[in-house]
Formats: sequence, structure tokens, C-alpha cells
Amino acid sequence: MINTSSQTAGKVADPVSKRDRPGESAADFRPENLQIHTLILRNLFLIVLCILASGALMWYRLATIVPTYSAQATLVLDDVILRLDPFGARLRARTLSMLQLATEVEVMNSREFAARVAEQVLPEEASDAAAESGQGVSSGKEDAIDRVLESYQTIWHPTTFAIDILATDASPQMAAEIANGVASNYADYTLEIQRADIERTRMSILSRQSALKQTMAGAEADLLAFTKTNNLDDLTVTQTLTDTLRRLEAQLALASEGGELSTDAAELQAERDATLAKLEARAAAEIEKAGYERKLESMRRQDDLLFDQIEALAMQDALLSPVARQVTVASPSTRPVSPSPRTEMAGALISGLTFGFILALLRENLRGRLRWPQQITAFRAPVLGHLPPLSRKFVKRMAWATRRGSLVRALHKISPLYTTLRAKTGIGTGIGAGIGTGNEIGAMVLVTSPGSREGRSTISFALAAHAAAGGENVLLVDLDPSQTDLISTLSRKRTASNFHDLLANPLRIDAAAWHLPGHPSLSIIAPAPGAMPMRFGNMAGVTTALSVLRRKYSLIVVDCPPVLCDDVACRLGSVAQSVLLVARMKKTRFEDLSKAAQQLELNNASNVGIVVNDG
Repeated sequence: MINTSSQTAGKVADPVSKRDRPGESAADFRPENLQIHTLILRNLFLIVLCILASGALMWYRLATIVPTYSAQATLVLDDVILRLDPFGARLRARTLSMLQLATEVEVMNSREFAARVAEQVLPEEASDAAAESGQGVSSGKEDAIDRVLESYQTIWHPTTFAIDILATDASPQMAAEIANGVASNYADYTLEIQRADIERTRMSILSRQSALKQTMAGAEADLLAFTKTNNLDDLTVTQTLTDTLRRLEAQLALASEGGELSTDAAELQAERDATLAKLEARAAAEIEKAGYERKLESMRRQDDLLFDQIEALAMQDALLSPVARQVTVASPSTRPVSPSPRTEMAGALISGLTFGFILALLRENLRGRLRWPQQITAFRAPVLGHLPPLSRKFVKRMAWATRRGSLVRALHKISPLYTTLRAKTGIGTGIGAGIGTGNEIGAMVLVTSPGSREGRSTISFALAAHAAAGGENVLLVDLDPSQTDLISTLSRKRTASNFHDLLANPLRIDAAAWHLPGHPSLSIIAPAPGAMPMRFGNMAGVTTALSVLRRKYSLIVVDCPPVLCDDVACRLGSVAQSVLLVARMKKTRFEDLSKAAQQLELNNASNVGIVVNDG
């Protein structure tokens, strides 16, 4: 028997297990399901220490990091501006497109614009930096420009035509000065750009006007020379030629009426033709002169238009207004934006609490686990044997080899454990020699553990398989509801009902059991998928049914659910000849092992021994 602590003295086994109580589940009694308040109380010092450490680190960070302050100024753009009509001398309102407005905003992010702001906001810093670095004034200006560019950003709102200028700096006064400097410089910069545009337009008009005046002067000189050459300035010449032509035509008419042509008439005809030619030449010259005059008049009108455009530009310059106007003036802020003490400290406390809670979970998960064999010997419980570490690959290969009928080859690593258990518990040493004669009965061995996944199914199968390989008639019963253990993996046939229903008629067990290929002496009963948990209320009937089975089988190995999750092992432990309590190294808790042994002893379980799973 196992020596338990003094807390178990005087306790009486509860006839109704915890699992049978209404309104409670088996998971409520598992030690892994630790309550939150219990976890916090047991690890309060660790959680508080993590919170204080996180808060101290954040306080040190806040004390060493230079805070930054922000200031914001707002500009509003005017999308309508006055522009000179290129085809006239009038000023017209021109609406800027979104692309042009966006281009105007991009000016604020250029180095040329930042240089203007740096000259206004950081004039002394640029010279001091240049003097300290010894690299000249240009290097200090570049550093100041870089600082200004990094300290502000612009946010463009297309729907409201507003620009938010957000400046950040270690000094709140400097942040406000940078934001206001960017806003004022942008307004002045737009005015300068418009004045420069007006000046360029005026210079272009003056250049065109100068060239036009030179062309006009040349045209006037040509007209004067043409007039003098053709004597077009004397208006009496045309009248004289016209009168002469009329006179000659009258004389020729009188001569023709007389019917006689004389030498005087021929002379009159020649003189008339010469006068007519002179008159036609003068008319052509006058037409050409009129063309010169029209061209000169067009030049004069162009000169007047250019003069009017210059006057319109002067009016535009007088009515000039900035494209953007500042509607919000930045002011120094008293609260830093980075880091924010309240936000950073709250985040640090939450992080410390989370980290402390995680450490508490890890500590609770690792607390009291079996790590050395000396811990089991200190428990003063008989250690019946050790199960060597088995990899998942080996277990799968063992299942495959077992299905193929090579049972001895599959269990060669478990042979030392079976030999040790056989020597210490008497399994397979003739206890069932008289099976079938009514003189002897077989042994019933329960295999259980404090928790899940500790090797119960592997050890149960090892005991049954080795006994069957030795020629004994063995019954292996799997009462574990898990469908991922070794026995469930090997089982091809599952019962329609659970083991408790089969005990009502033990003769049905042969029909419900299945046998390994080549090993008819090993009968396996596996529970149906999703079967209800065992309910052993009438232990007298169970004892009678088990006595019938023990007369038929030399060894009955029962794979029971964990002791702390189900009461099957506690109920059947009183009628079994031996109970093997499996403890897995680095997984089973010493406290859980002690509780499992106490429950088995309270339910009068006999010959309880520990099997250590080294895997």
C-alpha cells in the first residue's frame, strides 16, 4: 500500500464519485483547470514584480528620451485668381484645377521653400552650426534646411482647399515658429511667384512693343521714301493729268468729226496715250501707298494694345493677393505628443500585467512536475518498472507490425518492462494455470494515471501482448474514451455498447471482442466512438461478472481513464488484483500523483504500484 499524507486520515470513501454528481463535469476536478483567481493569488508577487519592472523601465525611458511637441497652422487656398487675358487687355478670373492646386502644395515640400523657412526661423542656428563644424556657412545652412524639412508635414484637404501644417520639435516654441513660418512664407512665396509672373509678362510685352516700334519706324521710312519717289505728296499732279487728258480727248473728238487726219491729230493721240499711262501709274502708286498706310495703322493698333496690357498688368499688380491665407495661427503646446506619459505608462502596466500573467501560467504549468526518479522514491511508493522513451514514429511502426502479426518484433523495446512487472506482480507466473478447470481464476490488472497522455494504453497493450505471446488467454479492455491512443489506433472492431453493458452478459464478450492477426489468445474490447462514460453503481453485480471472466481468461488488463478525471479506476480498483499507476517524467505533477494515490486508497484499491514512463 502507498503511504499517504496525514490529511487523508479519518476520511471515508465517498460512495458517489464526483463525476456522478449532477451539474458538475469531470473537467472541473482536473488540476490543469486552474481558476484565474487562484492563479493570481498564488503568483501575485511575480505579477506585481513584472508590473513594477515594466513601469520602472518605462519611467526610465520617459526620463531619458527628449519629448517632442507639435503645433498646427492652417491655410486655405483660393482657387480663383486674376489673370491677364492673352487676347486682350482685360483681367479675367481664372479657376485653378485640382492638379494645379496640388502642384502649389508640393512647393511647400521643396528644399528651396525649406531654405526660406530656415532663414527666417533658424538664422542663428545655421551660423552656429557652421562655426562649430568648421565646414563653412553652406554646410550649416544645409543642416538647418534638413531639420526644417524633417520637422513639418503638410496635409492637403481637396474638398475644403485647406492645408494643415503640422510641425514637431523638441521645443514647443520652435514648433509653433516653424508652423507659422511655413504658413507665412508660403503666402509670401505665392505673392512673389505672382509678381514674378507679372514681371515676366510685362518684360515680354515691352520687348514686343520695342520690336514693334522699330518695325513701325522702318515702315514709316519706307512709306515716306515711296511717297517722295512717286511724288504722291503733291495732290495737284493727279488733277493736272486728269484735266490734260480731258482736253486732249476733246481735241481728238473735234478732229475726228472733220474727217481729216493731220499730223497734229497724230501728235494729240500720242500725247493722250502718254498722259493716260502717267495717270494709271500714279493710281497704282496711290494703291500701294494705301497698303503701306494700312500696315502702319495695324502696327499702331498693336502698339496701343500692348500699352493697354501694360496698364492692365499694373492694375493686376496693385490688386494682387496671395493664393493662400492663414486662418489658424499655431501656438506653443504644453503637452508633448511623443512620448505621451499617460499612454506609455498605461501600455507599460498592461504589458507588465500580461507578461506576469504569462509567466504565472508557465510557472503553474511547470510547478511540481516529476523530473528526477528521486522524487518518486521520496513519495515512498513501490516503483514496479520503467517504460523506455518511445518516439511517435516507433509507436506507429509498432501498430503497423502488430496488424501484420509480428507481435514480438513490435514489442522488443517493451520486453524489459514486462519482465520487471511479471517478477514484481506475479502476472503470467502460473496464476492462470487452471483456467477452464474451475480451480484457478485469472488476474485482473488496472492501468491508470493521474492525467491524460501519460502512456496508459502503451503499457496496457504491452502487458496483454506479452502475456498472449507467452501462450496465455488474455482479455484487453479499453475503457479510455480517447480515440487517439494506441489501442484505439489498433482496434478495427468496436463494440456497439460499452463494457458495463457487456458485463450484464459476459458470454457476449467473445462476440464483441476482436483478435490480432495470428494471435487468437489476445482478445480486445474497444469502446464505441462517443460512448457514454462508465457507471459502476452495483459493484456486487460487477464483481460477479468479473469473476466469470477471470475463470475464462488468465489475465484481464483494463486500460482505465485518468483517476482525476473519472472514477472508473477507483470503482474497479477494489476488485482488481493489482493497480498500475503510470507517471510520466516531465509531465505528471507530484501533487497530482499524490492525489491519485489517495483516491485509490480511499476506494480500497489493492497492490497499487507506480510505473515510470521515461518518455
